[in-house]
Amino acid sequence: MAERLKSKFLEEEKLVDIVVGPDAYRSLPQLVDEAADGQKGVNVLLSREETYADIAPVRLNTNGVSAFVSIMRGCNNMCSFCVVPFTRGRERSRDAESIINECLDLFNNGYREVTLLGQNVDSYYYIATAPRPPEGEQGRTRQ
Repeated sequence: MAERLKSKFLEEEKLVDIVVGPDAYRSLPQLVDEAADGQKGVNVLLSREETYADIAPVRLNTNGVSAFVSIMRGCNNMCSFCVVPFTRGRERSRDAESIINECLDLFNNGYREVTLLGQNVDSYYYIATAPRPPEGEQGRTRQ
């Protein structure tokens, strides 16, 4: 919506000073500064990499037992009836370690059930990374 209506909001109806798309949250401080200086702050570009992996969601109205964890964004299917690839972009999977860390944090805070979310979770793309040494063994070599 921000991309489609940005000129209407900024120029025609002069309703807002800042128009931000879903992947532009990291540039908000800069956009606010631009608006404070009298410029119009606009960033509606979709990112090819953004997965929100390092952002811990605020969980409101939770039962403290079940939680949802987003594992990917976007979609590659290009179904004729669907706008997701155009509004949320192509598929981008979160780093597996960030997903595991979020789940561990949930479990450590009493949650016992996690539902993994994504537009098409069957398409989650896992990239293996080199295993880390167990705690306390960093810097040591195994023999």
